[in-house]
Amino acid sequence: MPEIPKRTLVTMLNALSSGVVPRRGLEYIAVGRRKETETFVSDMEATAEGGGAFRIISGRYGNGKSFLMQMVRNNAMERGFAVMDADLSVNRRLTGSKSEGLATYRELVKNTAVRSRPDGGALESIVRDYIDSVEGEGNDLSMVPEGMVHLPFAHDVVKAIVSYRDSVSDGGDGSDALRWFKGEYDSKRDAKGELGVSSIPDDYNWYDIIKLLAMISVYAGYKGLIVFIDEGVVLYKIQSKVSRSNNYERMLTILNDIMQGKSSHLSMYLCGTPEFIEDQNRGLYSYEALRSRLFAGRYENDVDNYMGPVITLRPLSNEDIFVLLRTIRGLYEQRHGWTSGIDDPMLEDYLRIAVTSSVSASMVTPREITRDFISLMDTMMQNPDKGFYDLIKGRTVNADANPDDDLFMDLEI
Repeated sequence: MPEIPKRTLVTMLNALSSGVVPRRGLEYIAVGRRKETETFVSDMEATAEGGGAFRIISGRYGNGKSFLMQMVRNNAMERGFAVMDADLSVNRRLTGSKSEGLATYRELVKNTAVRSRPDGGALESIVRDYIDSVEGEGNDLSMVPEGMVHLPFAHDVVKAIVSYRDSVSDGGDGSDALRWFKGEYDSKRDAKGELGVSSIPDDYNWYDIIKLLAMISVYAGYKGLIVFIDEGVVLYKIQSKVSRSNNYERMLTILNDIMQGKSSHLSMYLCGTPEFIEDQNRGLYSYEALRSRLFAGRYENDVDNYMGPVITLRPLSNEDIFVLLRTIRGLYEQRHGWTSGIDDPMLEDYLRIAVTSSVSASMVTPREITRDFISLMDTMMQNPDKGFYDLIKGRTVNADANPDDDLFMDLEI
């Protein structure tokens, strides 16, 4: 196993032990998902060429949606893209009567990241790179570039950038202009007085500003902008049918815009559970215009399609999870300078027990298995008098195990 930077190692294991996806080091523990990854790479190539993609990632809780999105996010930065990400919540949606859409925009901008700023806060860096690029080529910064001139609010975006440049040139910090980009102005009057702009990011136009930021990132030297939105199930849980439909309508608008080529150098991914997509009463399929665009083609049947608008994540195979556990064992031992004594046959036993002690073998998730495995090693390290089998004995085994699977051979505990 390669030597991993201590900070990355600590961050990874802390996150995994808490059941959350780490921001760093995912490439060390990635298993499976080859076909899904190929789709995202293809999308990145299209985005770099001026196109884009809109896809919904479907999977049940703990099945790897957030992990996959974080891995793609990191890979996109390595390939030279700017990225944004946000989790939807009660107060963050695509639109709402209390500016919930603006709240999502603010979160996306806050989490703007590039390779040199992987943890977010990269908006100012992109604005600076844009200014350097435009002025470096001898162009007038106050002129809207040809690739942006057809987009709504382009003139205001350029005015905000000019204001930032002028402020910094005069010894200021450009904070007023950055406030505009961050969606922090409450009134158009204040923004016009301070920046000379006629609009501000709000609940209705925030996606238009995202499109412009995608183009700004390209002129700044990046290949495009890729946006990740997690916890789509929040929209499914909205109680008001009108409010739910408004959010689905906004999603439809974004989907159509990207897929019809009205945006450039922009891709967007939304994660959600199968119910969020397929429920005929509350899910996306309850909105006929979305259903007609997202419903599986007549030729798919039980065959997965990784190039369609919805990518359904299947559970990792037992073999993949075994490889994951072996990797985590190595990372844990490297982190603590400790030898666990857990060999591969023990890992097979652990996996069999983990799967068969679940209510259903199909319900166990990588998140649960890895979190419990790290907890097991924590306990072993702190209690050297307790062995591996001492700690896992007594676990209940149900009848869902597959007796033909090598990972599920009979074991006396």
